[in-house]
Amino acid sequence: MPTPEDKSADWRDVLTMMGDQRVQLGPYFSYILLKTPRRLLHLLSYYKFAAKMIGKNKRVIEVGCSEGVGTILLAEHAASCLGVDLDAASIDIANATVASDRLTFRCMNVFDAPPGSFDAAVALDTIEHIETAREDDFVGGIAALLESHGVFVCGTPNITSDQYASTHTKLGHINLYSAERLGALMERHFHNVFLFSANDEVVHTGFSPMAHYLIALGVGPRAR
Repeated sequence: MPTPEDKSADWRDVLTMMGDQRVQLGPYFSYILLKTPRRLLHLLSYYKFAAKMIGKNKRVIEVGCSEGVGTILLAEHAASCLGVDLDAASIDIANATVASDRLTFRCMNVFDAPPGSFDAAVALDTIEHIETAREDDFVGGIAALLESHGVFVCGTPNITSDQYASTHTKLGHINLYSAERLGALMERHFHNVFLFSANDEVVHTGFSPMAHYLIALGVGPRAR
């Protein structure tokens, strides 16, 4: 039977293996972790779902990556992963904390990237901040970044859940979607569209009006 000394030695071995690497979260993810930790769990589950849909060894771009904490999941099995955001401070944090040889970050307008540069794109909690008049430009611009076999995972809060959102959240959400409207938008730019719903951290194919969150998977961008 292992003695307490044996267990202590085993734990020291684990600590040695782990090293002393640490990550300091930026203000966005720090706020979520400290104030709404369940929200962080939900958000990371959407990233996990996106990564599973994309698969391995793909060139991935995330639009609206913020400080890059979720982007780590997209990069885990990717050939390369680029996170882009218009917020320079968030990109500085991402580059200082989670960037690697395979995971890079840039402060840039996504539409400045060359067409056909990626196998997959992800935008979570971004499209609801895009004006209605520009939503086709946004989705169509992302579609143009993809190869003919490319996929786009787009996630956004469901309009039916807006009544439960905080005042702070509502201020930034200028363009909310139902499943039907999100699906119609995606179908204008992709040959195949698959709609999913999410409640808390569970992604499913259930009754969309009762879902808190919507995820659309577009496959095969249409020619522009």
